[in-house]
Amino acid sequence: MAKILVDVDEEMLVAAQLLLGTKTKKDTVNLALAEVVARVSRLKALEEGVELFAEGAFDSLMDKRNYRPVPEGHDPIPSKEEYEDDRRVA
Repeated sequence: MAKILVDVDEEMLVAAQLLLGTKTKKDTVNLALAEVVARVSRLKALEEGVELFAEGAFDSLMDKRNYRPVPEGHDPIPSKEEYEDDRRVA
């Protein structure tokens, strides 16, 4: 861990300490840094996921037949026509 000398806004430090529930200035600064890193990492991952979704990377998952093995000759998901026929009979 690096030891540094930094001027810190005391009001912000106290506010952060109350929000984070920390007891020492050191713990407050370290936890605040960890929170920022975690938050920004999550935001970047979300942005990447949104981009992938927009590119259609998850389209194949919309149909379970694309990722669940189905025994030969057996299709548990009816076609649109089969579904509509079943609804008319019921």
